[in-house]
Formats: sequence, C-alpha cells, structure tokens
Amino acid sequence: MERFEVLFLSFFVFSFLGWIWESVIFELIDKHRIINRGFMIGPYIPIYGTGALIDLLILGDVTDMVWLFFLSAVLCTMVEYVTSFAMEKMFNARWWDYYDMLWHLNGRICLEGALAFGGLSVVLVKWVNPATKHVISLLSPTALHITAWTLFAIFVADFVVSVKHAVDFKKKIRSIAEMLLAAKDRMAELYDTVVVETFYKSALGILTRQQKRLLNAFPALRSISYPGILKSIRSVMPGSREKADLVSITERIMRRLRGETPAEETTKTDVPEDAADPDEGQSPQ
Repeated sequence: MERFEVLFLSFFVFSFLGWIWESVIFELIDKHRIINRGFMIGPYIPIYGTGALIDLLILGDVTDMVWLFFLSAVLCTMVEYVTSFAMEKMFNARWWDYYDMLWHLNGRICLEGALAFGGLSVVLVKWVNPATKHVISLLSPTALHITAWTLFAIFVADFVVSVKHAVDFKKKIRSIAEMLLAAKDRMAELYDTVVVETFYKSALGILTRQQKRLLNAFPALRSISYPGILKSIRSVMPGSREKADLVSITERIMRRLRGETPAEETTKTDVPEDAADPDEGQSPQ
C-alpha cells in the first residue's frame, strides 16, 4: 500500500510539473499569458505523470545522459502518440496536431516535441525525481497516507467529471451539426456573415464552462466527423484571437453533411481540413 501511495504522489507531482511547463512556462513564452492547458480541470496533465513513471521504470538506471536523452525522446513520443490515438477514438476528436511542425508523424508527434521530451527526461532523472523522492520520504506514514489518498480522491473525481464533459461535448457537436443540417432550406441566409456568426454564437451558448475552457486549452481541437464546427465556434468566443471565414467553413460543413464532399477529400481523414486552408490560420498546440 505504501508503495502505491509513493508512486501516486510521484505521478501527481510529475503531472503538476507538466501542467506548469505547458500552462505557465510555455504559454508565457509563446503567448505572454497563463492558461490551463490540461484536459482535466485541476492543475495537472496526466500524460506527463504517466510518461515520467514509464521513463523512470524503463530508463531509470541509464547513466549515460546522451543515451537517456535519445531513448527518452523515443519512449515519451510513443506515449504521446498512443494517447493522441486513444483520445481520438474515445471522443471522436483530435485534441492536438503538429501538421505545421517539421518532421511530424500523422500530426500526432513531432521532432521538436521529441527533443523537448528528451531534455525534460534528463532533468527528471537527474534532478526532479531524486528531489521528489526526498520530499516524499520526509512525510510520516500517517501524513503520506492522508496526502496520497486525499489527492487520489480529488484526481479520480476530476477525471470522472472531465470525461463526462468531454463525452457530452461530443454529443453537443453532433447536435450543432444537426442544427446546421436542419437549416439546409435556408442556405441562402447561411451565406450571410452576420447570420452565420449569430448561429455559432447561439451554438456557443449550449456549451458548458468546462467545454469552452477546452476550446481555449486545445487550440487545434477539432471534431473528426464534423471538421470546421469547433473552429467556427472558437472564432466567435469573446476575446478570441482566431480569425475564420465562417461562410466558407459553413459551406464546406454543409457539403459534408449532405454527402457532397468529393471522394478525394474524404480519403484525407487524418489531415485536418483547417490545415489545408492557409487563409484560416490553424493554431498549433
């Protein structure tokens, strides 16, 4: 039991540090702001905790820092690829993509990310993990038990709520698409920019606060079945920096919903439609 508590606390710390890296450091450097970039509500990103534990389990005894760097880069990008694939199948959505990055694989992983993971893994093995183990060892058995199980309960509750919101999000995207399809007899009106913006603002109103946060947290988030819808909704959010040609996107969505998408387009399911249009500015993760 104590081993599980130590492992979970380590996982929690690594997930929190991953959140600091993504939501604070990266965002401040890239966009001069702080934003919760995690899938879950709390300040932790589980993929970092999972990757770190796998890293330590498999490569924890590697002493050559060069080998550790390259092996960790490969291992962590494998975890990222599997996570991307699993989340896509679970929620019918792509949560991030690297199509605009050099040397990517199916938009799920990229060279830049692999190099970052390699560097972070060296820091993890050499400094972060020893420091984490030392701090945890200072806890008394009672404090360890209370801290671990309290954080575990919070984490599980957060995970359940977050998954519920994501599943509901998938249903709402389908409902919005059905609303668009129901408006096919008023297509002449939907070619008007004001009418289209009004439609997507009303669609924004049916999303929960957490679902709106996910749109900000994952700038490249897109529905697999209804590409373009989330980009359109995101562009009408208050304070949005994303610009989109809503009329053109809506025309493409309507063609797809009516089954009029050309055969050559339907075969490109792994490449986001938004990325194919340089004038619409796909935002990278």
